Amino acid sequence: MSHPTVALVAFIALFTGYLVLAGIDYGVGLTLPRTGSDAPGRRAVLGAVGPLLLGNEAWLLVSVGALAGTLPGLRGALFEGAHPYALIAFAGALALNAGVQLRGRHPGERVRRAFDLLICAAGAAAAFGWGCFLAVTAAGVSLGSDGHVRGVAAPDPFTLLGGLTMVALLATHGSAFVAARLTGDPARRAAALTVVGATLAAALLAVTALTGWVGGSFDGGALRHPVLAALAVVLAVAALFLTRALAGGGRARLAPWATTAAVIAAACAVFAGKYPALLTSTVAGVPAPTVAQLATDETALAAVLWTSGPVLLLVVAAQVYLWLAVWAPARTAAPAPEPLEAPAFS
Repeated sequence: MSHPTVALVAFIALFTGYLVLAGIDYGVGLTLPRTGSDAPGRRAVLGAVGPLLLGNEAWLLVSVGALAGTLPGLRGALFEGAHPYALIAFAGALALNAGVQLRGRHPGERVRRAFDLLICAAGAAAAFGWGCFLAVTAAGVSLGSDGHVRGVAAPDPFTLLGGLTMVALLATHGSAFVAARLTGDPARRAAALTVVGATLAAALLAVTALTGWVGGSFDGGALRHPVLAALAVVLAVAALFLTRALAGGGRARLAPWATTAAVIAAACAVFAGKYPALLTSTVAGVPAPTVAQLATDETALAAVLWTSGPVLLLVVAAQVYLWLAVWAPARTAAPAPEPLEAPAFS
């Protein structure tokens, strides 16, 4: 396997891992008004994800940084062609982190409630932005024969449906996490929301795939492996129905594993369907550039891969240790009022 191909596979794995891990943050945030019906409940919900928040979000920097350092041509074209959606996603991620960090540092309950709404909106924005970004990646960008992007991808039905699908998918992912992590009223609310969200996400995923197929979003060789893409969609839908059965059948502790499989399968519907040409052009007659054409200098690429490999292993080990350290038995929301001085994620 050549160095550019290794870099491409590494980016796919890292970005998919980012969607799985940070997707919990976004899902918990955008379902917060429903899972946390009162101040102690919202505190418990945010406390469930708080210790993992920054570690999960770090994978955005890892994945995008790896892409920029190894495949700058791919990074430039994708983020230029889909930059409005990427900006929405980045803004949502930043606002959610800021909202969680600042929420518990103000004594006023009305201000905290405003931060709760900000966290909800930020989680929805991040999920919607990345869903649109993946839809643009699947359909291709307006890449000219000179290798430059001619314009931004239009917000067509397929792109918008991709964003809504990711919102529903990550909402299900986040509510499943809350149902598994807590007990009491927040867990019951989260389990009920997981059942509804899994059904909605499965329906939206199927409609999005059908819209892309019928609407011509995949014409011109946008998908090199359409059978693999269709199989991944089927697996994602099956994982969502499994999530529904687990959450509705009193086995909520297992539901996050099913939603994890659904998020991975949904991302693989794009990445596996297009591999190895993640960058394709919507302009007729313009061939997809090879991975080698999008990569940095071979010597520099080899140096980056050989030096970053051990570092990534350490990062993964630290992430696993963090999850093992904080994944305590489920706990319920405290009935006492929130201490004014306590941070929202403590």
